[in-house]
Amino acid sequence: MIAVRDHLDQFGDARIATVTFATPERLAAYREHLRLTFDVVADTDRRLYRLLGAERGSRRQVWSAGTIRMYARLLRAGRRLHRPTEDIRQLGADAVIGRNGTLRYLSLPSTPDARPPIADLIASLD
Repeated sequence: MIAVRDHLDQFGDARIATVTFATPERLAAYREHLRLTFDVVADTDRRLYRLLGAERGSRRQVWSAGTIRMYARLLRAGRRLHRPTEDIRQLGADAVIGRNGTLRYLSLPSTPDARPPIADLIASLD
């Protein structure tokens, strides 16, 4: 979602949303913390996660070398890490749903840092 946020101008008139299993009370803080300008939706029971096939990762998947490098980059950039408040083992999904409601693109990363290239998401738009 950070990469999408940083490339919003390339998505044209597409409607962008991120789905999280954070409680509705935490959505505003989540959106503000990540500086998101698009919709953030709560899926507290993870129905959409299950529907898309997003699984919970093993400790090895969650703490992969890529994930550790990602956190190291954040620390070097001056970011402070905070104790997680949610399930860190829930893996995400990147999906593009067409204007007609059909799933046009789906990526199920095997680790938190393995996100698809933005160009793939943009190419799948209607």
